[in-house]
Amino acid sequence: MACWEVVGGGDKGGILVRAGQGTSSEQLPERLSTGAVVEELQLVGERLQYQLRSGEGPKTGWVSISLKDKALLIRKDDAPAKAAGPKELREGDYFVTLGPIFKKAGSDPESAKILQLNRKVGAVVHTTGKIWKGPTGGFWVELDVSSGDSGAGEKPGYVMIDASGFGTPGPCLQKAYVEDGAPMILKALRPDALKAWDGSTNDKEFLAFPKTTGAEIRIVLGMLYGVKAEAVTVKAGDATLEPGDAIGERFKHGDHVSFEVAGGKAMKLVVMSPLELGEKLTELEIKDDWTVGRRPGEDGKDLHGRSP
Repeated sequence: MACWEVVGGGDKGGILVRAGQGTSSEQLPERLSTGAVVEELQLVGERLQYQLRSGEGPKTGWVSISLKDKALLIRKDDAPAKAAGPKELREGDYFVTLGPIFKKAGSDPESAKILQLNRKVGAVVHTTGKIWKGPTGGFWVELDVSSGDSGAGEKPGYVMIDASGFGTPGPCLQKAYVEDGAPMILKALRPDALKAWDGSTNDKEFLAFPKTTGAEIRIVLGMLYGVKAEAVTVKAGDATLEPGDAIGERFKHGDHVSFEVAGGKAMKLVVMSPLELGEKLTELEIKDDWTVGRRPGEDGKDLHGRSP
């Protein structure tokens, strides 16, 4: 029978288990831990009866494989595809980091037409290494189509490295170096209170390498979900991935990464019109370093030295 891995419930200590198939049947007192591996006994719609193989939780029971379009368990053969190994890389190669990439077709990067393509995280894009800097400061690299498909099509063109001004939280491409070792594609398990950078509620894959540190992973997760890196705590089983830990010592390609974020959502300052009832003028996210004063001048005076 098929085996499944628990990927949900990272922020709750696991997922709910019930004694029967029905979602109103008796709830067992213990949760099935995130990361546990179970053997499928029977699958009825979205309900899975299982036998525990590894991890913590009830030895058997019924669980939901998804909740509100978010996976709680995945089949073990549904792991991310293997990324290119160091021996398969070529000079000038880049890894896809977020999924979307932006291409200017043709041999002239001055072309105004830009195409958006979507590729799997960790996919390789072959380039000549020739960089062109756009008038607004963005960096583009020329595709290498000498061997056919460049990873961004068989036709010539340039792809944007940093995606500046395209709404992404960071670079769309990352330079590939053999010395970094075999790339790892990991999946971040989104805490319920967060949304990803693209507004979705999906768990996001991200690129890492065996020597990538816990501090760097916190930066990546913060970027993907719009939170401060220092507020992120990465979980490695029951332990915490420390800033100096190498991720390759705690995770392997295809693993799911649970994390927590300290504090709640950022507060917002809403400025309403004094003239029109109910009309909102602006909405600003309050920053930690903001201060509040009565007047822009010193001692409560305005810029002209006048007291209120």
